[in-house]
Amino acid sequence: MALRIFTRSVFMQTRMPIRKDPSKVLQLATGEKYGATESNLSSIKLFLADKYAIPDDLALQVITHKSFTNGLKPYNEKLSAMGSKVLNLFLAKFVVEGATTNDLAVNGKNLDVLGTPIAKELGGRMALGLFAQSTKLNNTMFWKSYNSLLSFQESGELKVSAQMMYALVGAVTFIHGKKAAEAFVREKLLEGPVTLEGIASEFLEQNQA
Repeated sequence: MALRIFTRSVFMQTRMPIRKDPSKVLQLATGEKYGATESNLSSIKLFLADKYAIPDDLALQVITHKSFTNGLKPYNEKLSAMGSKVLNLFLAKFVVEGATTNDLAVNGKNLDVLGTPIAKELGGRMALGLFAQSTKLNNTMFWKSYNSLLSFQESGELKVSAQMMYALVGAVTFIHGKKAAEAFVREKLLEGPVTLEGIASEFLEQNQA
């Protein structure tokens, strides 16, 4: 009995890659070109001042998100991870600083406040993103939005702005150390006309109304 051998041919269709103009790839829709230029870094450098200054290449990394050029340029993910840990640890200490008459206080510190809505919102994405918007620190960020016509939150800009803020704290920690980073958070994020506490309080009031 003869064996019949069946063969199957597979047709592979390939597409030629579409080559984009490099100058367009490294440029935002608003016209800003990627690079450690004075115009790109001015908001960050002015906010940090000499006291908390970081190198320009690191500042550029702080404002660059992984979505920009699909991560081909140094982006802020690791700095953000470092900054979020430093920020949230300091904020936990900050919220228990106030005087309390709570009978369950430990060494005069009311640890129960750590579970309150304001304590949770202080270092959250909403407060950080709105802080970046209010202080114009997110004026220039290298990232890609799927739909820039959507709102600040829906377009992803709030999330990217918050990650940039975490990365900024991470960069200050990396260059100046944890103690200086905590001083930076207190001075720049918790004091002055715009504060994380004020933004978080207002957000909570609006959502409880």
